[in-house]
Amino acid sequence: MIIIFKKEGEMKRNKLLLILALTVAIILVALPTFTGCGKVAEFSDPITENILISMNKTDYAGFSKDFDETMKAELTEATFPDFLAQVNGVIGNYKEGSKKIVGVSIKNDLTTATYTADFEKAEDASVEVIFKKINDQMKVVGLWFK
Repeated sequence: MIIIFKKEGEMKRNKLLLILALTVAIILVALPTFTGCGKVAEFSDPITENILISMNKTDYAGFSKDFDETMKAELTEATFPDFLAQVNGVIGNYKEGSKKIVGVSIKNDLTTATYTADFEKAEDASVEVIFKKINDQMKVVGLWFK
């Protein structure tokens, strides 16, 4: 009987070691992702929050202040009301402070920050903001609501 208990004890110990090894491996694989999100969030969080709050306030100057020239040309002050009507018609106004960064993608010179955010008509809506470094500043070159 002593041998049986010893084998069961060894099995439990081996199981615990396997779980520990898998946990460490997962942390090591995921760490660069979390670090990347943190670095991107340093510049993307305040810009994204400003965009969403400026939309609530119908403030085009605040909304577009971090856009590159192409974005400003595509989404002008004249077309801003129509843009707001489309977005607000589907998801409503943004609930301030509800956004959470859920992903980051860096391809060539573009950085995409993906957020979930709560709106009046939609919980956990996806907001993607695409950034590009222009003249040592991160500028918004794309904005998507899904």
